[in-house]
Amino acid sequence: MAIKERNAPMNEDFETKFNDFRIAFGKRIKYYRDLKNYTQEYLAELVNIEQSSLSNIERGRVHPSPETLYRLASALDVKPYQFYTASPEIPVQDAVKEIAQAMYQDKKLAELMYKFFLTVQ
Repeated sequence: MAIKERNAPMNEDFETKFNDFRIAFGKRIKYYRDLKNYTQEYLAELVNIEQSSLSNIERGRVHPSPETLYRLASALDVKPYQFYTASPEIPVQDAVKEIAQAMYQDKKLAELMYKFFLTVQ
């Protein structure tokens, strides 16, 4: 009994960390889906899964099977390992697109980016 009690916090810690991992993993899939401007419905159709399954993956409720993982990567035109990296590899054109969208939505950010651009020229 003493061993179980001593290991209990480690198991809770593992569960917490694994849950955080699944959530981060799902956010990366959503990130790449958003870059492609795909809806959940469209990506789910491409991957041949239910939209609700994709939703559960993106919210970190479930982890996809290896086959689904490969299909997601293929449909999103990324390598499967990119879903697991802390910082997704972002092609330059996608980074520029994100910056432009953020600047369009926030005038102060646009001014800040403009000032930054002037200093690095």
